[in-house]
Amino acid sequence: MKALIHIGIPKSGTSSIQSFLALNRRALADQSLLYARFTPAHGSQFELPVAALEACGETVAPELERRRLGFVRPGDQTAYVARYHHFLDALLARATQPVFIASSEHIHAWLSTQERIAALDDFLRARFSAVEYLVYLRPQDELIASSYSEAVRRGASYDFQTHLAKYNRLNHWSRLKPWREVVGRGRLRVRLTCRDALVGGNLLSDFCAVAGIDATGMRQPRRVNAALSEGELALRRYLNRHLPVLGADGRLHPLYRLALLSLRPLTAWKRDRLRLSEDERAAILAKYQNGNEKIRKRFFARREALF
Repeated sequence: MKALIHIGIPKSGTSSIQSFLALNRRALADQSLLYARFTPAHGSQFELPVAALEACGETVAPELERRRLGFVRPGDQTAYVARYHHFLDALLARATQPVFIASSEHIHAWLSTQERIAALDDFLRARFSAVEYLVYLRPQDELIASSYSEAVRRGASYDFQTHLAKYNRLNHWSRLKPWREVVGRGRLRVRLTCRDALVGGNLLSDFCAVAGIDATGMRQPRRVNAALSEGELALRRYLNRHLPVLGADGRLHPLYRLALLSLRPLTAWKRDRLRLSEDERAAILAKYQNGNEKIRKRFFARREALF
């Protein structure tokens, strides 16, 4: 069995891809693709990056994800990975599909070193005859605005200008380089979210083309995890300063959820999404121009510019 692992990046349409896979799991099986999440309640398949971290003797750092995964006591992560090993090995022992497919933006977010990437690759290559990795790159000016919504969703109360100054995870080249060094150019499939670079001008159409999926008649997911409006950003920033954002289970605190639902109608007057000025866009793209050009030369030589 071969494996195709979609590794993100975060805020590049990963939720849409994961929703599509979940909605069409049975139809995918009919097309000889095995899609099976260890924890169906989660879109991102945390089990893969967690297994790699465990192999490196490291633990999940973000508190939100630790709560979601139920990692409370010191041995919880180790037990989780042991259960996943058993789950995956039992699944593969009885599966008949020739291709295993998985998706997790947390692979890209958490596996940032050669050691961690190699740990995941070793784990997978011990179980599959061939392993390929798929990553979608989104223009940095789009990522910065989208990532601000995600930061506020997670409890941030600072303004956008502060986020613009402190957010420093946009160098695609520096994040691709260790992947290229560990798995090689041949096993790393790099795609762009730009409409002119996507098959059919659509992310899901492109993903299906890369994965060899015939999407005819398959269910299409509704848009998920969209950027917040300016009104809701302002509301959430206010609530983030005065109420607990998360409960013990990693979900929204009941009090926070009630306040959000009650006050959300007041944000209707400002429904526009956050937009960068042309000067801000130009400055962001200029900052990452050198790295983007390296990616263009190595993966997209026929394009005049990466983005």
